[in-house]
Amino acid sequence: MPRPTLRLLAALSATIALTLSLAACGDSSKKVAAVPAADGGPDLSGVTLTLGDQANGLQTLLTAAGTLKGAPYKVKWAEFQGAAPLFQAMQSGQVDTGTAADLPTLQAISGGLRIKLVAASTANGSGTAIIARPDSPVQTVQDLRGKDVVVSSAKGSIAEYLLAKVLTDAGLTYSDVHVQYLLPTAAQAAFNAGKIQTWATFGVYQDIAVQKGARIVVDGRDGRTSGVGFLSAAQSSIADPARKAAIADFLDRLSAAYAWTTTHADQYARVFARKNGVPADVARTVVSQGSSALEPVSPDITAKVQQVSDLMHRIGSLPTDVRVAGTVDTSLYPHAPAK
Repeated sequence: MPRPTLRLLAALSATIALTLSLAACGDSSKKVAAVPAADGGPDLSGVTLTLGDQANGLQTLLTAAGTLKGAPYKVKWAEFQGAAPLFQAMQSGQVDTGTAADLPTLQAISGGLRIKLVAASTANGSGTAIIARPDSPVQTVQDLRGKDVVVSSAKGSIAEYLLAKVLTDAGLTYSDVHVQYLLPTAAQAAFNAGKIQTWATFGVYQDIAVQKGARIVVDGRDGRTSGVGFLSAAQSSIADPARKAAIADFLDRLSAAYAWTTTHADQYARVFARKNGVPADVARTVVSQGSSALEPVSPDITAKVQQVSDLMHRIGSLPTDVRVAGTVDTSLYPHAPAK
């Protein structure tokens, strides 16, 4: 296994538990100076936002773009392998915001987590896929009938939705395959060792596996996934005026970071490769699969994600059919993406 991959696996394995690191908003040893709001809003100098992230995704983006510099509040990052442990931390009050794909977010809401969807991003779906080992007999979705499929990272992941959707589209049912759930690093190790043949996964885990010879059976493009990701915020954090103002400011800075990637893709990929210890070609693939804009949570987005909720509730994966439009708070990010 190449040394960069080993570094990535070691780093991500450590994120099963919550780990917090002070973000690079200038020198972390210095107190962030308060910036009085022009409209007489709350003083943010005493606020520390804890931002939930998966596999260094947002932190890498914001570090590369530098848009958190000068923020009038402090930031801590909470890193996780997947959405399930991230939302567990939100449930316990350790995290103010979280970034996750549509289905993991719906799963958290369905389970009673008190969050609001405050911003969204969309991608083409290529960053989620069902992959097979080079020697696997699985060539098409129909070939999955009767097979074991490992889904990362837990029940209700975006990879599970892709599996459910392509099975439905192929005239199969979810019970036609044998599903197991593994966190991404454990699944990656088992896949590399040949212990599992077929894996529904996403992002950097998918791209490293493909670089090492895995075949993509099907990915999330062409409507097989919604491509929607959400930035959610704990309702308790929104209820605090100063914390809400800080989250709104953070969303503006995140929007600016997304806009920066449209003209600095190569620089972004270099930072991603260095920060995450992956080969340059994998980094380029990962960043090309992501979104290039932060968006308000519009009616079009909620309608698209409602289809996800409906399908997953119908097959029994989602405990309740979440009414997506009722979980949105547009007051923190109501405007168009930064240009």
